[in-house]
Amino acid sequence: VLEGDVEHVLTEQRALPMAVGDVTLHALPRSFVQTNTIVAGELYRQAALWINELSPASVWDLYCGVGGFALHAAAPSRHVVGVEVSPEAVTSAEIARDAQLPTSERSNVSFIAADATAWAAAQDARPELVIVNPPRRGLGAPLAEMLERRGPRTIVYSSCNPDSLARDLAAMPSYRVTRARVVDMFPQSRHTEVLTLLERRHH
Repeated sequence: VLEGDVEHVLTEQRALPMAVGDVTLHALPRSFVQTNTIVAGELYRQAALWINELSPASVWDLYCGVGGFALHAAAPSRHVVGVEVSPEAVTSAEIARDAQLPTSERSNVSFIAADATAWAAAQDARPELVIVNPPRRGLGAPLAEMLERRGPRTIVYSSCNPDSLARDLAAMPSYRVTRARVVDMFPQSRHTEVLTLLERRHH
């Protein structure tokens, strides 16, 4: 049994600090983190490199987990919102944000516990860039169709399943892959993580 109804924390510190890339993430029980921290750090750094080159003023990180992509995307005067269905993961991300960022910049990075698709659909404004890091099932038709219809110019898509990535890309024909990087997150297995940069095609 991996987790039960009652958890007993045996140390004063509830969150486990994990240095990943350029930030220290904080993992609470029930929050998902990549166990291969070296490769995960390279994944986050690659995304941050692309994002900083594009220099968007506003970013959404959908399926943000404990905040790895969102915190790497943070920059002065850039507004970042991370959305994750797990309240424990959101609390973990907030702990990491408060530990990493100067007080003057913390208000630029916020985390919300909500269903990513429902939350995004309810927003009137659109960011300049969206990061998506869905579970193996992928974005699913509702979110892929919403991004196709009302998405930003640029999407950074991190996928752990090439099949669901292909399905989602087929559902978003307005976007083309302009950059991609494969990282071996799971050595000695057939699983890989693929990071792609999607940009809207010019009409």
